[in-house]
Amino acid sequence: MNDLRSVRRSARVIRWIARIWSIPILVFALVRIFAPDPYATEPVPAEDWFLLSLWGVAILGLLVAWRWELVGGVMTIATMFFRELVWVLLKGNWMVNFLIVWAAVVPPAILFLVAWRLEKKAERAEGAHP
Repeated sequence: MNDLRSVRRSARVIRWIARIWSIPILVFALVRIFAPDPYATEPVPAEDWFLLSLWGVAILGLLVAWRWELVGGVMTIATMFFRELVWVLLKGNWMVNFLIVWAAVVPPAILFLVAWRLEKKAERAEGAHP
C-alpha cells in the first residue's frame, strides 16, 4: 500500500513539474506568434507560416497534456518530429539551433508521458489488490 502511495505521489510531482515547465513555453510561444517582428521588411512566406503553425500545434499538445497526458505528450513529440522533417524537405537543410526548441518543448511532453504511465501503473496495482 505504501508503494502504491509512493507511485501516485511521484506521478503527481512529475505531472506538476511538466505543467510548470510548460507555462513559460506557452507564454514564449504566444509572444513569438502574435508579436510582430519590428525588423521584418517583407511578408513572411507561406511555408514559414506553415512551419510556425506546426510549432504552435506542438505547444498546443502541451496544453492538451494538462488534461489528457498521453494524447498531449504524443501530440507534442510527434509534431516536433514532423516539423523537423518538413523543414528539411522544404528548406533542404537542418539547423542545430532547433535543438534549443527541442530542449525546451520535448522534456515536459516526456514528463507528461511518464506521469501518465505511473498513474496507469498505480491504477493497475490498485485493481489487483482491492
